[in-house]
Amino acid sequence: MKRLLPGKGFCGYILYTAAVLLLMLWLQFPSSAVKAKAESELNRMLPVFAWRIGSVGLTLPADIRFSQIRISSKDGQESLLVIDSLSLRPDFAAWQKTRSWSALWRLQALGGGGSGKAALRKDRSGLEYSGELNGIQLDSPGLKKILAGWGRTAAGSLSGSFSGRQDGQHGLFAEFEGRFSTTKGTVSLQKPVLGMKELTFDSLNAVLRHHQDRLLHVEAGKATSRLLEAEFSGTVSLHPADFSLSQLRLNGQLALKSEFLASIGSSLAASLLQTRLQDGGKLLFDLVGPVSEPGIIFAGLSPDFNSQLGGGDDSGR
Repeated sequence: MKRLLPGKGFCGYILYTAAVLLLMLWLQFPSSAVKAKAESELNRMLPVFAWRIGSVGLTLPADIRFSQIRISSKDGQESLLVIDSLSLRPDFAAWQKTRSWSALWRLQALGGGGSGKAALRKDRSGLEYSGELNGIQLDSPGLKKILAGWGRTAAGSLSGSFSGRQDGQHGLFAEFEGRFSTTKGTVSLQKPVLGMKELTFDSLNAVLRHHQDRLLHVEAGKATSRLLEAEFSGTVSLHPADFSLSQLRLNGQLALKSEFLASIGSSLAASLLQTRLQDGGKLLFDLVGPVSEPGIIFAGLSPDFNSQLGGGDDSGR
């Protein structure tokens, strides 16, 4: 008599059953309904944009994959950015601990990517989320198009970590905190500043904090390059409909290295700048105005100082 022990035949049957169940789930997956619901939620959480999802499907082992997520202006006429893909996977380990909905997410966009987790708050008032971004390219086509509308170009690789909370009243960024760093970057200037037509930096770091109101706090800002070092902090008063109209107000101090002073064509201007440096060789500044075209004011420098360096007025942008 053969013993009824689980062997190769039994394991094969289990695998076959699992494969059939996965195939049935795949065929019965309501992609149209999921797509419509996801678009509705995105438009609700970030109503300043119009969101369209290209396709939704299942991928192994248990992921829901959203592809070609198109972010447009509110009227839907102008496409701004395209997210290549966003995958969500149920976080079963977190479910066992908290008995609350939780998912792991993975993102591919703008030449880089990111990953993290999101969970329903215990009081079910909204979501909590966290994650990391890596290798986002500032000169990717989507960002390049937005910056071109501001009369600027930029390059560099952006990375960072963040956490936040979403609720029905304040949207996706009811609370938000992130630490971000951009390396090997450049930002063009609409007008020359201290003789520079663009700012080239080795690293640019800042902490961003937001809590329910429309004020984004910029803290511990620091930029370093071969020519200079800067420290800055301040706020961005967020415009409810158009980010380019948000009001920037930063203040900081600029340390000019000897390489910068040596690069100035006018020895008279270099000498004048050296004598007006304050606080141990640092130049104080304020950066104010719309984020798309802020103006910079240097303490102790006359309005015509930039013209002595071959630039325009001293309200460079």
